[in-house]
Formats: sequence, C-alpha cells, structure tokens
Amino acid sequence: MHQDDQYRAARREKMERLRAVGIDPYGQGFTPSYSVAAARALAPDPVEGDEQPRGQRVVLAGRIGNLRKAGAKLRFASLFDRSRADLYLAQQAAGRDDLEGAEAKKERGIQLYLDRQILGDDGFAAIAGLDLADWVGVEGPVGRTRTGEISVFVERLVVLGKAQLPPPHQAGASRHELSPEIRQRQRYLDLMMSDQSLARFVVRSRLVEALRGFFTARGYLEVETPMMHTVLGGASARPFVTHHNALDLDLYLRIAPELHLKRLLVGGLERVFEVNRNFRNEGIDLRHNPEFTMVEWYEAYADHHRMMDLTEELLRHLADTVLGHRQLQVGAARLDLDQPFARLGYHQALRQFGGLDHEDQEAVATAARSHGLDPAAFASHERLVDALWAEVVEPHLVQPTFITDQPAWLSPLCRTHAEDPSITMRFELFINRMELANAFTELNDPDQQRARFAAQRDEALAARDDEAGIADGRIDEDYCTALDHGLPCCGGEGLGIDRLVMLFTGTDSIRDVILFPTMRPH
Repeated sequence: MHQDDQYRAARREKMERLRAVGIDPYGQGFTPSYSVAAARALAPDPVEGDEQPRGQRVVLAGRIGNLRKAGAKLRFASLFDRSRADLYLAQQAAGRDDLEGAEAKKERGIQLYLDRQILGDDGFAAIAGLDLADWVGVEGPVGRTRTGEISVFVERLVVLGKAQLPPPHQAGASRHELSPEIRQRQRYLDLMMSDQSLARFVVRSRLVEALRGFFTARGYLEVETPMMHTVLGGASARPFVTHHNALDLDLYLRIAPELHLKRLLVGGLERVFEVNRNFRNEGIDLRHNPEFTMVEWYEAYADHHRMMDLTEELLRHLADTVLGHRQLQVGAARLDLDQPFARLGYHQALRQFGGLDHEDQEAVATAARSHGLDPAAFASHERLVDALWAEVVEPHLVQPTFITDQPAWLSPLCRTHAEDPSITMRFELFINRMELANAFTELNDPDQQRARFAAQRDEALAARDDEAGIADGRIDEDYCTALDHGLPCCGGEGLGIDRLVMLFTGTDSIRDVILFPTMRPH
C-alpha cells in the first residue's frame, strides 16, 4: 500500500467517527469574529496566583497545529490562521532572532483549551475524530492558563474541513522543511509549513495594494491593455506565439504594454498605469520567469527626470506603508532607501567600474575576452560593449542607482539628447545588482519613430536576433499612425513587481515570490 493511502485509511476511520456522532467532516458555513492575532491581543494580562482572568468571547477558525491529551477529560490544541504571517512580520520587525524556533512559532498561533466539562460529552466526542491540519471553528472566551499561556477556553467546536493527508512534517519532512522543488511545485504545502513564505506573499499583496494607491492618489487612471498582440513591440524579447482559430491568426503574448499605454496618452488620458502580466520566451534563472508581473505607467508632460523623482518617492512610500521602515536586508546587503539614489551615466559607469572607454575597441575586446566573451560572436561593437558592461558594472550596483544616458541603439522608443543623438534620455534603476525599473523620456516624433523601427528591424535581421522585439520583420504601423495624431511629450516607466518583492522580503530567487512559477512537468 502506498504511504499516502495508509494515511488516508487512518484518517477516514476518524471521519467515520465524526459521521457516527452526526458531524459533517467537511463542515458548513462559519463566520469568525477575530483573527488569531487579534484574539491574542485581547488576552488579559497575567496576574499572580493560579486563577487567571478570562476576557472577551471570540469566534475563530483555522487549522489545528497540534493536538495532545492531558488526562481523560482535557485536551490541548493549537490553532493557526492567515494572521500567523502578520505575527511573523511583527516578530521580524522586533528583531526576534529565533523566528524558526518552537517558542516563536507557538506565539504565532493560539492555544485551544478543550475541557470535557465545558464542551459536554457530545462536543468532546468530536475531538476524537480530529487530526493535525484539520480545519475547525471555535468559540469561547480568550484568557490565560495557569502557566500564562494565551488560550481560548472552547465552549463550541465545529469541524470545517477534514484533511485526508497529514502535514508534511508529520509525514517525515526533514527538520520540518520542504525541498525547493516541493515548495515551488506544491505551493499549498509551502504555505502550510512556512510562516516566512506565507508572510512573503502577504507582503506581495500589500505592496501591490500600496502601489495602486500611490498612483491613484496622484491622478493616474488604472487601465487594461491587450495581452495578445497582432504585432510584437514595446520591448526587446523573444515572444510566445499562439493561434486564434476563428480568425486563423497567429498572435503574440504580450512582452510589454508600452505601445498600447502610449496610445491612451494620444487619446487624452494623460496619466495611466497598468499592473500587467508579461510573457517572454526566454531562460529561467534566479531573476527570470517566463511569466512575470510589472507595473508600467506614463505621464503626459513629464520626462525621465520626473520619473526618477517619482520612482524614489514610490519606493519610499511602499517601504513606509508596507514595512514601516526604509532599510532592506537582502542576504549580506543592507539597502538604504532613505538616501538619495545615485545617478550615473552608462558610459561613465563603464569608465568608473571597468576602467574602459567604450570607443576604445581594442581595450573593450581585450576586456571582453578576459570575461569569457568572444568579440567575434557579437554583430556589432555596441552589442559587445553592452555585454561587457553587464559583467564589469552590474556587480557594483548594490545601493539604489539610476544608470542614465543609455546608448540610442538600445532604446528605439526613447528620445535622444539634442546635443548628442547617440545617447538617450533613459535610465535603468539597479538595486542589489539587479535591474528593477526602466524609464524613458518618450520619443513622440512619428518620423523619427518610423526610422528607429526600421533601423531596429534591419539591425535585428543582420544580427539574427530573435529577442529584438521584432517578429516577422513587421513593425507596429498603427502605433506610428497614433503618433501622427500627436503624442504629448511624456515620461514612462516599467518596474518589475516580482523583483520588487524579492527586495522587500530579502529573497534571492524569483521563484520564491511567485506563487506558481513556471516549472518543467514531472
């Protein structure tokens, strides 16, 4: 017999015990009045002596974390609900150094005091049918036991959902831990087992909520744009292709919403943002998942300098709102969002950190070889410089840094500097050696845009580059027509939400901040 079948058989016996006393093991509707965290806060302070006060009545629901006998007429259990994430975050903010210890974990739940005299014979009989990880609802006053333990003195217990399999630690998971493979593939087990993981996704939700509030408070409208495009555009990436049967038409899953959002500015919406899912048919690593989430926004009459200021304001707002402080800890790196973000030119950074002039082709080629890059494998000197730049500059970009004045060939949708058309009015924000955001003073000249698209297409074809954001040699003529109708001078930016969550939760893998990351099937 498979081990899971053995567990199911044992738990089904208990299910039948519940049914025998008239209890539905899968429960009915139930309305809690408090979370576990809120109930713990209602507990009276301990007093001297054996008799401890009891306070307000509460109605709670959650999973049973443990269940133990204390004689024939008394049982103890622990109850946990989603608020264990808030309790974990509070312990973390308080500097608790034993977050994975038994005592800290116990304080993220609440004890259930199950007394036969209080519950009666029928109520107490239900307990015999319970197992670890079952869902229950309870009602009773919150107080303290003689040892000072915060507890609910249960007067009513209802079963809300029977678990036919035990939690992983009861089934033998090593040190109560799951492998990364299981955590990411079976996220429900990860969330059951790990308060840290649960807290990470609670923080993610609150970051997105705070982000939406930030933009709507500043007059931005939240909009939705298509996720399937007839013409690829808006970024440089290899697309996913799908087929629409009714139209007999190949479509590209969105690699970026940029061109549609700027169409809305042409129409007069002036300030728009979208929390969007994008799809790029590229590699998977610690910072890349084929399906990912961004926020992208555009503001009429603004430029990339305004975008830099707004980005600093946004990140501080998110830190204040969600974390309550502006210091982020990611591994050994302590990141300070309170200090002004550094601003450094692309070529300036190459000179400062790599000791290289981008125009010195011989020096660039020599440096490239020393980093394992073959100059002959690159279609142009500029592409070689950009690959080398990532090797020699990005490792130094730990504290928040805007890299400005990007080369024009990299940015076909960006306005160039009037005094030097070879560089653009663009920046990328790097934090902890990772690109977090990308922004432009947008190109709004339709003639220049057509010429840039044509050059991008020709350069991509010459380089045989299927990640250039050009597919089938086609450019978005309708977007150019929209520019003919007048796009106001504007600034725009895209910021990766998955990577933002990595920074705010101290996580080093993007798979651990996406509930269901893309994985190879078993």
